[in-house]
Amino acid sequence: MESLLTSLNTTSISISNDNTNLNIANTDTTTITTSNLINNNNNNNNNKNTTNSDIKNENEEILIPSLSSSELISNSKNSMIKQSKEKGRYVVAKQDIKAGESIVFREEPYVVCMNYKDPYERKICHHCFGLSSTTSKSMTTTPDFTLHCEGCNIVWYCSNYCQSNDLTYHKHECFTYKRMQSSSQFDTSCKTSIKLLLKLIIKQYHEIKELNQSSTTTTTTTTTTTITTTTTSTINESKSVKFKDILTLETNLNKFSTQRITEFRMISKFIEKVMEKEFLKIICPTNKEVIEFQNNLIKLMCILECNSHDISFTIPQSTKSSYEYCSIGIGLFYHSSMFNHSCCPNVCKIIESKQHPQPISNEKVEYSGNFATHSMIAIKDIKKDEEISFNYIQITLSKVDRLKKLEFGYHFQCKCPSCIGDVNNKQAIKSHSQYIEKYICKSKTGNCSGILFPLNDNLVCNICRPIILK
Repeated sequence: MESLLTSLNTTSISISNDNTNLNIANTDTTTITTSNLINNNNNNNNNKNTTNSDIKNENEEILIPSLSSSELISNSKNSMIKQSKEKGRYVVAKQDIKAGESIVFREEPYVVCMNYKDPYERKICHHCFGLSSTTSKSMTTTPDFTLHCEGCNIVWYCSNYCQSNDLTYHKHECFTYKRMQSSSQFDTSCKTSIKLLLKLIIKQYHEIKELNQSSTTTTTTTTTTTITTTTTSTINESKSVKFKDILTLETNLNKFSTQRITEFRMISKFIEKVMEKEFLKIICPTNKEVIEFQNNLIKLMCILECNSHDISFTIPQSTKSSYEYCSIGIGLFYHSSMFNHSCCPNVCKIIESKQHPQPISNEKVEYSGNFATHSMIAIKDIKKDEEISFNYIQITLSKVDRLKKLEFGYHFQCKCPSCIGDVNNKQAIKSHSQYIEKYICKSKTGNCSGILFPLNDNLVCNICRPIILK
């Protein structure tokens, strides 16, 4: 799978896809900027917008039946992964899929985090990603969560249950978060990227500990951290994704600039310096593995930049017809990274949110959110063995701009039906115009550019209509 990156402005609750860039704009080496954090959404909503006038039942919430929490991970009986020399790994339909009839794919992130200093950081649980309330239609007027880590004052929770469950990770993050806050070496967006990298390292730490404990119980004294390559053939396999699987994702390592790799090394040294020594001993107990860990950090940062997905929610405002489409975090989805790009996609992406039916108390709750679950929904009929693809960039751009953005930001030349031939290919231009006319949302303000999919005899935009799961 090619890169999934565009610019993310973490100082604003609105997002922009217009600044895709894999290089650092700031040449001042004293401050590392990561302006190319992940946002592979298919829209350019930077302001409050009104909902689509063509959609029926405008004042009703659209409900998608949810799966049980145990089914939320990699649940897809109608898609599978194939591999070729030309495409690499890609996803195809195992059976005919009707438009809007099936959730083609559903997956929880392997790791996920809130944006550093996000404007909504106190209104969305940092563990389950549940919104603070459904009773108030404006997030700006809903009360903040009160539960938070008093050590770093960065993470906030909806309940004691979520805070307790997040402790497995956060007890290793807290000190680094405190050091990161006081560091002037990194900008806000770069600190978001460091947060996600830390969660990935902690995930590796827990897997190594489990492996060591398992080896002890089976009287095996040899412990190894060698990474092996695995091949996944179907999306709905029951085996859980492991750290070694993440290392098989595309890095595009040879396509990053020397300056960028140098910046990655600065981040690597910062993490090594502030991480707990006992923690690092588990991951790299020998000098050889220390060097391997340093190299793996560089590789991991490339993987995150090439494969992470923006976590964006449609946030209701004070009136039924207004909303903001807000980027509030980033996540790494292993199986979703297998999907290729198309400028005329047959599925659209939705990051699911779970709004709490009432303000969450500090009592234990069994399940309070969908943990930023990522869904692909068919927008048109898909035939068996047909490739399933979604759009990494805004597809309402001109052909010249799309090709430029994909090649510069994602390191590949698009060969989808909308991009075949030269830039003046009339057939490709006509085909793309017809696709835009049929599938792109036409909101009253005219700048939503979300994708329409059928649901319960309605056409629903994946952007300007809030998607609430129950």
